[in-house]
Amino acid sequence: MKQAVYDLLGRKCAICGFDDMRALQIDHVNGGGVKEIRAVKGNYYKFILKELISYPNKYQILCANCNWIKRSLNNENRK
Repeated sequence: MKQAVYDLLGRKCAICGFDDMRALQIDHVNGGGVKEIRAVKGNYYKFILKELISYPNKYQILCANCNWIKRSLNNENRK
């Protein structure tokens, strides 16, 4: 399921284009990922696949660097 999610989201960083899977992460475009991860019971990738049907623009792939920069710029602190 993880590979299916990455396939649907493009398998590269939406900001810089980096494509090494070892450093790619699923990002919540509008933040809120920590709360969502804590709320989901069961397979998280299965949940994301279902969400992508209804909300195709909710997630994106970012490399670790771009993800941390985005978190800092948008003040997306873990709570």
